[in-house]
Amino acid sequence: MLRRSAICLFFLGYLLSTTECQAGLAGFTSANPYTPEEINTLHSGFPESIKNYRDAMRQNVIMLSRYGKSQNPDFVIMAHEGQKLFDIGIWEFHLDDYNKSRQTGYSSDRDTLLLNPVEIQNKKIENLMPKYRQSIDVEVINNLFCQNNSFKTQSDVMVMSIEQCSAKKLDNAIKDSARSKIPTYIFSNPQFAFKDAKNQLLVNENAQNIEKIKQAKNILFLLDPIKFDDKEAYLQEIENSNFDIVVISPFFQGKALRKEDINRLKYKKNGALRKIIAAMNISETDADKYYWQPDWKIGSPSWLKRASFVDKKGIIVEYWAEEWQKILSDYFKGIIEQEFDGAFFTGLDNFQYFENLTPLD
Repeated sequence: MLRRSAICLFFLGYLLSTTECQAGLAGFTSANPYTPEEINTLHSGFPESIKNYRDAMRQNVIMLSRYGKSQNPDFVIMAHEGQKLFDIGIWEFHLDDYNKSRQTGYSSDRDTLLLNPVEIQNKKIENLMPKYRQSIDVEVINNLFCQNNSFKTQSDVMVMSIEQCSAKKLDNAIKDSARSKIPTYIFSNPQFAFKDAKNQLLVNENAQNIEKIKQAKNILFLLDPIKFDDKEAYLQEIENSNFDIVVISPFFQGKALRKEDINRLKYKKNGALRKIIAAMNISETDADKYYWQPDWKIGSPSWLKRASFVDKKGIIVEYWAEEWQKILSDYFKGIIEQEFDGAFFTGLDNFQYFENLTPLD
């Protein structure tokens, strides 16, 4: 049993005995595209008020990060994608004005309340999200080298990359990663990605201890250990690798890993220390989760919103809903009690789904 401990703000509860299924990863898997009904509702009308979906996502990250670091000052927060959360976007630029205008009888005949992109660019909106930025230690970006993805560097936020390369681009991507000193996970065939350690390319092998995350030179994502029949074989394969950072699920075949399991993984094969990070999606769920109720389905409870875009079994949630936030808190608290070194947050870009169903662009 996981022990109970106090949790700050709205984070309550504890991690129960569990069932878990790994989700897809945005940018590398595709499932459940927009339905015709959703397409028909895009920008179809003017609601009386609109929630700031970006800020709701930021606030969840901030609160989780604060709690994690209150328990362990060195607890690492890694964020996958979600770069748009670092700045005020066009959609939310005049959101407060929109809501105030609607409350005072604003006419919906006008096309938009927003400044156009050129006007926003001229205002040079920068550094408006200090609390969010400070809550993240590592930004994990897709395809920096294989597709020359551009990104805006955030001060004090380390960058790592996940790369899906064609065979022709693989060698150059490896060289570029080594030169940039950005820890990178590289694969060519998505069928084998995220599934094992033994067959994964280790770029920039490092014999040093990893006591701080910025000392890391390479990374392994082992998010879907479907090839392993038993936990011991799974743990041994990780133990027999020299990756500086290993990102895994806090569960194996539906059961929570013990803190003893996590702690034995914190040493590379060469004997040096490394970081073990727990993966968690902060805006999606599925029917295999430990907290799932038999009568739940999309739309019931109402915060179970729609099928995931990247995971065939996943469901996007209204991540600002109180019931979801309590579930998220329990899950996160369990990760800390398992003595992981940090958390890898996915699902950050799902705010865009809710923005796309509103008329503000």
